[in-house]
Amino acid sequence: MIAALIGLTFSAGLAHAQTTPSDVRDLVGARAAGGESELAARGYVNVGARSGDDRKWTYWWNERRGVCLSVTTMNGRYDAIVATPTPDCRASGGGYRSPQADRDDAPPFRANYDDYREHIALICYGEGEKYASEYTSGYEWDRDKKRYVQRSGTQLTRKDYDTSVRIQIDGDVGRIQPAKNMIPPLHSDSDGGWYPINGLSISRDTIRGEFKFNGANRPKLMIDRLTGHIILDGLTKFHGTCTPLDADRRF
Repeated sequence: MIAALIGLTFSAGLAHAQTTPSDVRDLVGARAAGGESELAARGYVNVGARSGDDRKWTYWWNERRGVCLSVTTMNGRYDAIVATPTPDCRASGGGYRSPQADRDDAPPFRANYDDYREHIALICYGEGEKYASEYTSGYEWDRDKKRYVQRSGTQLTRKDYDTSVRIQIDGDVGRIQPAKNMIPPLHSDSDGGWYPINGLSISRDTIRGEFKFNGANRPKLMIDRLTGHIILDGLTKFHGTCTPLDADRRF
């Protein structure tokens, strides 16, 4: 429901800044007739349309870039151009529709197509803490000897850090690459620094799962897809904000 109403609840300016691909950003506000020619010249093909009382949505597919556009036309001009999931172009703007989409003024509903796979690549910046081994040396009061004596050794301490993590998701398979300063002294083997995300669950609004540093340290992962906020909760903790590596769309 929230995802279906994004186009209505956010201002046009914010939507353009967040989801309008850079190669068509200059066409927002252009006359529809001239805009169609420009989109075609830039490699886009019109694959379908849907009309409301005061606006029209057309779908344009760019095979070379693998980008699907939803173009909203009002009063003869392009009011909004946003990147939309590939299945919207495959279905030519049709397919399954939610009850909300039956309203003439509602944007198209994102359907769950059997052949659709999520492809998400993120980099997330933030801060957190972890357990780390630290060698310490100093003097402590010895009550038996009634004097200070030298003590030294290795002990576990908590370390704060500012860092980033990378996340890749392909369908129902995901992996995470924590920065080196996040990895605890005792950790399982990784694939070039990548750890598989277990129990991966992807919904319209959230991404959840967990990964394993070691037997006792299994941080749980939660990403809010509406805000981009990420939380890792375990012996290793992290919170921050994710940015898509594909600048043409939010994840």
